[in-house]
Amino acid sequence: MVEALTLAAAQAIAKIALDKFVESGAGELGKNLTAALSQKVMQLGTVVWNKIRGNAPAVAVLEGAAQDKPEEMQKLKNYLFSLWKDEQSEFAQEVKKLTDELHFELTQIEDNSSMTQINQDNARGWQVKVTGGKDTQIGEIHNHG
Repeated sequence: MVEALTLAAAQAIAKIALDKFVESGAGELGKNLTAALSQKVMQLGTVVWNKIRGNAPAVAVLEGAAQDKPEEMQKLKNYLFSLWKDEQSEFAQEVKKLTDELHFELTQIEDNSSMTQINQDNARGWQVKVTGGKDTQIGEIHNHG
């Protein structure tokens, strides 16, 4: 029996949570799992792990799902969906919040494009690039005379 939550087990939980609470599902999860995302996955997995830790059959199914066994993944999905059936419960709300945060991180696209603007005569132009609120550029040119 698993004594501590592994990243593989947390990923299995996260995939199921994304399927439940996010329309696009877990398609993005395996593609770009950075250290920050791994931490979010573990945080989500830990919330669920703390709920099922004493349930030996559920832990056994989680172990199988962590090894990518499709039948165990389906059993885990059915079990977790039953726990999340009441979406207003504190547990489901916490899982949904963490799932939304994970989905947000997964779907962020880093924009490394440059911004070039040429204003002539009395033109006025603004360039705005906002990615997570970290970079905003605004400019204006005044020519008098």
